[in-house]
Amino acid sequence: MNATNTRRARCAGIALLVLPLGISCGETQPGGGLGPGPEPEPEVVLPPPLDPLPSVAPTSTDRFATSGQCGQCHFAGPEATVMHDAAGNDISPVYLWRSSMMAFAARDPYYLAVFGEELVKNKGREAFVEETCTRCHAPAGSEEQAQAGGHLTFDAMVAGDGKEAHLARDGVTCTLCHQIADEGLGKIQSFAGGFVIGYEREIYGPHLVPKVDPMQLIVNYTPTASTHITKSEVCATCHTVLVPIMKGEQRVGDFLEQAPYLEWKNSTFASGAPCATCHLPTQDASKVDISSPIAKFPAGLGARKPYGQHRFSGGNSYMLRILADNVEWTGAAVAPEELEQAATRAEAHVAEGAVVSILSTSMQGNALAVAVQVENHAGHKFPTGYPGRRAWIHVRAEGAGGEVLFESGAFDATGALVDRAGARLDRSDAVLPHRDLITKESEVQVYEAVAKDAAGAPTHRPLASVGYIKDNRLLPLGWSSADPWIDWIGPVGVSGDGTFQAGFDRVTYEIPGGAGVRRVMVELLYQSVRPTELDTLARVPHPAAVRFSGMASARPSIPVVAAQAQIEL
Repeated sequence: MNATNTRRARCAGIALLVLPLGISCGETQPGGGLGPGPEPEPEVVLPPPLDPLPSVAPTSTDRFATSGQCGQCHFAGPEATVMHDAAGNDISPVYLWRSSMMAFAARDPYYLAVFGEELVKNKGREAFVEETCTRCHAPAGSEEQAQAGGHLTFDAMVAGDGKEAHLARDGVTCTLCHQIADEGLGKIQSFAGGFVIGYEREIYGPHLVPKVDPMQLIVNYTPTASTHITKSEVCATCHTVLVPIMKGEQRVGDFLEQAPYLEWKNSTFASGAPCATCHLPTQDASKVDISSPIAKFPAGLGARKPYGQHRFSGGNSYMLRILADNVEWTGAAVAPEELEQAATRAEAHVAEGAVVSILSTSMQGNALAVAVQVENHAGHKFPTGYPGRRAWIHVRAEGAGGEVLFESGAFDATGALVDRAGARLDRSDAVLPHRDLITKESEVQVYEAVAKDAAGAPTHRPLASVGYIKDNRLLPLGWSSADPWIDWIGPVGVSGDGTFQAGFDRVTYEIPGGAGVRRVMVELLYQSVRPTELDTLARVPHPAAVRFSGMASARPSIPVVAAQAQIEL
């Protein structure tokens, strides 16, 4: 059996191991508030931090090549006249990709920290952890080792000098995505890195009649026209993450760690707006369609339209700025300014996905009732992706002199939720419940997915997770409870809230002493890494966790404003 067939056989088994709703995403009500808190933890002896990562050396194998080889033609640079928009911005594919989280997928220090924690927690099962955690973050390196009958190790990824190591550190690289075959896409066997890469060295693109000679001559690939490369099902191979649930050495099911593709399928966007519409936009900042050659060699190539910008903007401006702070450590040949620009684009991307408004205010006895509505304009849940992301409503009511009379959703210098006295409201051992009515400052409406372990306790570790305690993330427009995947992606912990609907949620705030309120300000705040995860990782005795904790302590996880509204009374 060849490597491709072996991979297909391994992935086909996923369909037999999916657990039903009651196990994977059951309607379990979250706990109601904070208890006495965990017992003090013992001292932990931490190792030295992870060494700087080696750079990516030019590498080619029988199937893959590192991105620098693609950049020979698909990187514009300051001298090129092609692959620039009307404002003169470099929009060449490799240039935009290299400052994205796709390029840093295997060098993301947060990912490496959680990977390291899983290795610490799974002593004796390192091969299982490594196979699971590298498949989508270092896909070319993972596939390269799989065809040889082995697997990519953590040590090889962060310090190795073999071909698989360089391919791995190149992240989600050009020749990986553009070689994904139109085979089994959108089916469960394609999820969790179940993509199929052939040996034909065909590079798929959406444009008809590509000029094949230059690419064949320079890198020995054949550009091949195929519309499947523009479909969401290609993205779904790694952005629908099924993590094995293990009982000893036996796989007893799968935890759905993230599912933006399945969420998108259950939205109005599925009928005509695939992932690339937002994440590889074909219009410039003036909303004008881009038309440009897609390579600088050979000269005289015709312009292509649509031209997708390989920005891959998501919601991770925090990590992009940590990377900008520590770019030398990553070994990447990218200027910090490029990463800062990518972070700014990510924040703008998040802001496009949500709207908050104050629907009404009225006196209810002594209290001022404020009806707040939050709308999801994204093509999937908001927030989506890795479960550590969250958004919350920050409401602040002021008196005539600007004094604060009421505040729900305040945060401290670490990005943790606090009350006005500074007492912390979020802890790793407790879950803040979904709310439809808020009457106290200690109550906060937080939209998030909180995983649970086999004992039912909250956990941030993917390999410890068996389902969700809470998932009240905002649903996209068009959401239907009759969706065929609803047992996997249905909300958790929102029963009884009739105003939690497809595309929006409404929350009523009853502010005591409402007669004195003269101004109400509302923000929807977004945070890509919860401080509770940072607290836990700071105690993990693994070099990658120690390194990331040092980086995070220098740049706290402060939320960004996704939307805001204000009313004067």
